[in-house]
Amino acid sequence: MSDFQPPTSAPSTDLIQKAARGKAEAQDSWFRLEFPCVYRLCLGFLADAVLAEDFAQDAMLHLLDRLDRWNPERTYVAWRTTVVLNLCRDGVRKSGVRQRAEDKLKLHPEIHSLPDPSDAAAGKELRDVITQALAQLPPREREAFVMKDLEHYPTSKVASAMGITSAAVRSLLALARRRLRGILGPALDMKASRKTGGSRA
Repeated sequence: MSDFQPPTSAPSTDLIQKAARGKAEAQDSWFRLEFPCVYRLCLGFLADAVLAEDFAQDAMLHLLDRLDRWNPERTYVAWRTTVVLNLCRDGVRKSGVRQRAEDKLKLHPEIHSLPDPSDAAAGKELRDVITQALAQLPPREREAFVMKDLEHYPTSKVASAMGITSAAVRSLLALARRRLRGILGPALDMKASRKTGGSRA
């Protein structure tokens, strides 16, 4: 992928460990550093640029979920390569894997169903929940999410505005959407529980 140049080194152990502990800025830095390497691995393993893009996004989230399993006594590059290779091998053996990879990157239904914060009928409490959730995103993720998913700019326009590649925008969106699902899910469940409890009183 010509947009990306090979990084000079693997992520530092400190960065990996912070990302594994859920530090948002560390995860963002790790994601941006690692995506070019993971994409090139997927492109080599699959020999298909479109599939490689899909698999690379999925592989990044797969790796992120498993960072805490990496043993520093083993080289990180070797571990990462093995995880990505196994993911690609498993994927090509299964039917419909490309569609599933795309579905994983789509915004979760409950976020699609949220009203526009500018809609006066939405209600202040729900708008506050959304605003607080967005505030918890790292700045780059929030910028990409707002422009792409709330303002509906084309990916190319988001990339141009942020001074990054379209692939980098998709990486930021994958992280932002994942993080928002984790933040908004409990908040909306709590709001629903309070409403249900109030109706029973």
